[in-house]
Amino acid sequence: MTIKVLYYSEGWGLGGIERFIVNTAEALDRHNYSFDVFCTHDWSACYDDTISSLGGKRYTVFHGFKPNLMKRAICSSSAWRKQLCSKHYDAVHINTMNGMGFLYAKIAYDAGIPVRIVHSHNSAFGSGSRIIKQIMHKFGQQAWSRYATFNLACSSEAGKYLFGKRRFDIIHNGVDVERFRFSMPIRSQVRAELGVGSESLLFGSVGRLAEAKDPLFQIRVLKVLCDMGVDAHLLLVGEGPLSCNVRQEAKVLDLNDRVHLPGGTAEPERFMSAFDVFTMPSLYEGFPMVVVEATDNGLPILISDTIQLGSFEAPRIRHLPTGQPRQWAEAIMQCKMHETLSDRSDGSRIVNKLGYNRVAITRQLELIYSSADC
Repeated sequence: MTIKVLYYSEGWGLGGIERFIVNTAEALDRHNYSFDVFCTHDWSACYDDTISSLGGKRYTVFHGFKPNLMKRAICSSSAWRKQLCSKHYDAVHINTMNGMGFLYAKIAYDAGIPVRIVHSHNSAFGSGSRIIKQIMHKFGQQAWSRYATFNLACSSEAGKYLFGKRRFDIIHNGVDVERFRFSMPIRSQVRAELGVGSESLLFGSVGRLAEAKDPLFQIRVLKVLCDMGVDAHLLLVGEGPLSCNVRQEAKVLDLNDRVHLPGGTAEPERFMSAFDVFTMPSLYEGFPMVVVEATDNGLPILISDTIQLGSFEAPRIRHLPTGQPRQWAEAIMQCKMHETLSDRSDGSRIVNKLGYNRVAITRQLELIYSSADC
């Protein structure tokens, strides 16, 4: 009999959780597993065709907008309850950034779902979090954490943040290693589309334009490079609440023609091949899947020292302190001088060796999804 899984994500767009869910769904054994996706609010439908092609359906409470926190919690939990009661599911996989994810496990318990997974994808709230959100996070941890049958985390830090002293298992954020291999033809094509020369320095990242990712810092790094006389360009692939701020900062610093904002995409691998250096000055993260994707592409990677990668020890990753644009600019130049495009060919081998191939990781998850039958 087919085991049916319902994946939960509060938001739905083009972020890391969405890619994790889609990557897992694509690698599921379709003879034995099927799935749907449930989200509270969305801002993109880019993955809907993929979900449909795999036999799944995405259910959303609020289309195209994000209401206030209390309305999201009340309306979403009610809709989740109705979803579980109206359809048959054997397992729920709740991907969450805070303790409110446990509420969905409690509702699944009430609905008689035997396998209830809570999966932590973040390691901190961030400085801008409101008091009410922190209170709900703590309350969710204390009131409903016992209703999860499996606690998963993308990293040790993410697990400690959500589960505290409770036991949890780390599930790597796996990628499709073939999809993210470096491609010279695609590199040339994307750079031509952006108007970036073959010899120009192109750095940047793929991810939400939000406070946690600190995209404004990347513009300051670009400014330092340009002041050094470097023919540099910044590419930020994604959407988010700071999109207008990024455009304004680029305008103020007279860098409009060197800051490229193509928006969100369901094909991040195309842009990976276009980069020379991947930069991620995040203020806080769980375990960023995009680092695995960039490694698969063979890119040199600079990330902030706030990001803990655990056992993911790839040779081209370097940690740097946040808030030091000149240090980042100099590190970018070092990468550009010492790396060649021929070095990009062994990224997939590294990802496979470290155990981040999505097929192997999905097999681990399938064992959990089917555990009620054991």
